[in-house]
Amino acid sequence: MSLGLVHRKEVQKRRKRRLWAMIKFVFVVGLCGGIGYYAHEIGLSVAQEEVLIWQTRYENQAAENEKLKVELGQDKAELDQMKQLLPNEDMRNVIAVVTAKANEGVDLARMENIISGISKDATCDAEIDSKRFMVLTPVSPDEVSTASYYRGLITVSGTGSSVMNENGAPEAWFDPAKEVFISFMMPGGEKQDISGTLPLYHSVITGGSEYRFSITAGRTSFADASVQRCDL
Repeated sequence: MSLGLVHRKEVQKRRKRRLWAMIKFVFVVGLCGGIGYYAHEIGLSVAQEEVLIWQTRYENQAAENEKLKVELGQDKAELDQMKQLLPNEDMRNVIAVVTAKANEGVDLARMENIISGISKDATCDAEIDSKRFMVLTPVSPDEVSTASYYRGLITVSGTGSSVMNENGAPEAWFDPAKEVFISFMMPGGEKQDISGTLPLYHSVITGGSEYRFSITAGRTSFADASVQRCDL
């Protein structure tokens, strides 16, 4: 083999190696470019979805804020209206009493009729009827003790806590320093209850009249109940 032939083969080998190297380089560059482009497209798509999600959240939040503003404006308008209807604390106290009675089950129509029938200047009887009744305790010897007024129109009874003696044992009479429970019975089985420490005050409205009661501690075991009738 001549030197010229060997040299030509060597040159051809080097050319092939350079060609393959060039092909590999182009392939690698193309592959990297393709991967980069694909990654760019995925990243752009994800970013667009994120933007859409946040935009939707922003729009929903903005709509919710507008709704809350409207509701707040309505509440403020209602509050202003209530303040106009209830200009002072006395009126608010009356509404509070009516609400409490309604929650206890008192018929609203009945309260409306009672209130509408009240006159500006109430006229009360000069006579005051006073009676006493035993405030029963868990160890009282009697099972029933009542005081009736106006021919049985209103019957009053009460229960309380026993006085404790020096040995810590309960006595038969009630302790006027502790809470007592007073009941007012009307015809038809209607009943009104109050509780607290004596003296206690309560008004019963029935038959077109108001009966104002005052309950005070009497002699041992007893409570004194006075009542005055007034026109509505």
